[in-house]
Amino acid sequence: MPDDPLVTRQTLLLRLRDRADEESWREFAEIYTPLLYRYCQKREIKAQDAADIVQEVMRSVSLAMENFEYDPEKGKFKGWLFTAVRNAISAHYRKMSKRPVTAAETGMVRKIEETPDEREEKDWEREYQRELMSWAMEKVRPEFAERIWNAFEMTALQGKSPSEVAEETGMTKNAVTLAKFRVVKRLREKTASIDSDKWEREVIARKD
Repeated sequence: MPDDPLVTRQTLLLRLRDRADEESWREFAEIYTPLLYRYCQKREIKAQDAADIVQEVMRSVSLAMENFEYDPEKGKFKGWLFTAVRNAISAHYRKMSKRPVTAAETGMVRKIEETPDEREEKDWEREYQRELMSWAMEKVRPEFAERIWNAFEMTALQGKSPSEVAEETGMTKNAVTLAKFRVVKRLREKTASIDSDKWEREVIARKD
């Protein structure tokens, strides 16, 4: 299995400072665009409005990243993006104020403009982690033989014991355990190249 060159490079958000880095911007879009869309969908925002909102958030990120400076007192990037999408929703409907607005849309905007509660913030974090892992699994899946991946899915995702999986697949218990270890290790490597918490730690370390 080839080593992932991203593991030895700067994490994604640091690489986004280079607008010419098309690979990094493509990765960013692959991970964060679905996250932003899902946030809009959960608030029953119409598809075209959601597309406009997501496009505006991505434009804001593009403009901000070149000179982005991390300030630990202002919170994490995930929190910044969370605020950005909420602001984009509010701004979108303000610009569309001449258009007839439904009672549901009015209520949704009013809630968006309120300070988010702890439940909404936790939901955003769960969605972020789910999207990041989904992306990482899609990227590393081709690196493993089918039996290795199946052993990982059955143990890590389906919650079966190594003994159960060994019996079902004909693998040894040790082989099942090793398969899970190899895939989990690879997923950690992949997500480490993206995760904003690691990016923030790197920036802090450079300032010390």
